Amino acid sequence: METTTIDYLNSVDTELFYWINQHHCTVADYVLYAFTQHWSWMVMIVLFFAVAVVKAPKKRWWWLLVAGIALCFLLADRITVMCFKDVFQRLRPCHSLPDVRMIFGMGCGGQYGFVSGHAANSFATAMFFALWCRKYVKAMPYVAFGWAAIVSYSRPYLGKHYPGDIICGALLGLLIGWLVYLLATFVRNKIEQRKNSNTKEPCKGER
Repeated sequence: METTTIDYLNSVDTELFYWINQHHCTVADYVLYAFTQHWSWMVMIVLFFAVAVVKAPKKRWWWLLVAGIALCFLLADRITVMCFKDVFQRLRPCHSLPDVRMIFGMGCGGQYGFVSGHAANSFATAMFFALWCRKYVKAMPYVAFGWAAIVSYSRPYLGKHYPGDIICGALLGLLIGWLVYLLATFVRNKIEQRKNSNTKEPCKGER
């Protein structure tokens, strides 16, 4: 029987998953376990936010930064579930493959894994921060995308996702982060234009 493209991609995805999942060491176990936890996300995002606000030439836009971060998470979380996991219903490797290495008694999580919510959320946030801060915090894109890459790598390492889930989730996250940044920039520009028009001095002879 002829092998279809989907079957071929699935076999490659499975082989790559096993390679990542089975290549491990004790230090990496603890580090990647920490990076995938929600408390570590909170720490990193608070640090990103603090740097973005402190270094910003105009600090009054902190509220728009908060709104952008929240919107990135909301869109990434809902789209990964409603448009991908519930539609494609691809089982996580820890639900469908034998001999998957799990550490520290971690559970498998939800039933479906395509696409990865962790990858979508982390890359959406990284893209938004990178674009927002690129002019005044030169290191932000490197740090933010480095963090997102480690978070994403931790998912197949911990047996939660196939690499294909991660790649597609990351691409989705990049798109979401870019769109949210465009929206935030549009709102900021509109507010500044209205403020400038309200403070503009009247012309001579104008009553």
